[in-house]
Amino acid sequence: MRNLILSILSSVFLVVSWMVPNMFFLIFIAFLPILFVEKSLSLSNRSGIKFFLFTFITFITFNVSTTYWIWYSTVAGALVAFFVNSLLMSLTFLIFHKVKNNLGDIRGYISLISLWLSMEYLHLNWEFAFPWLVIGNVFAMTPSLIQWYEFTGVLGGSLWVLMINVFLFSLWNSNKNIRRYVIPLAFLLVPIFISLFIQKVEVAGTDRNHSKA
Repeated sequence: MRNLILSILSSVFLVVSWMVPNMFFLIFIAFLPILFVEKSLSLSNRSGIKFFLFTFITFITFNVSTTYWIWYSTVAGALVAFFVNSLLMSLTFLIFHKVKNNLGDIRGYISLISLWLSMEYLHLNWEFAFPWLVIGNVFAMTPSLIQWYEFTGVLGGSLWVLMINVFLFSLWNSNKNIRRYVIPLAFLLVPIFISLFIQKVEVAGTDRNHSKA
């Protein structure tokens, strides 16, 4: 029951960050509950099957809640999209779970970030492309925070979100020394400051051009 609640909590964070204006910041903790599920199952029997089912609950809820509008266009297409997207996301976490159990935590969390970004890259470039739920798109309503996408693309935002989630999860499970919070705080704030700086420079340049005109 605890793991089921955590799985649903992850989906709630994902959906709210996506659907509710100005609640995008929840994306930075959205994966924490499902990571706690993974940790609790890492030493149990048949942990892979259980973990896959819990992650599928998270991602099918996320997919249906955020892209339900596909249903109004095509019922069959909507069902396929919901299932395939949720399956790809869940398989990504399942492979991460296997890597972590066999190669250790550090390689496991590196694999999670790499696998998720690879999955999103595939979703942007194959015949069944479905770019709406690329994690970096969660900031679509707050462009002032993501001016640096012009250098990294939307996957840079996905990397940003995943690294913060992993750092925060690692901090929670380690000694709560305040100095350990410097790294995740920097990863959260530095891109924002860079984005605001880029926007300020662009606005200043636009104002100069108008004044010359």
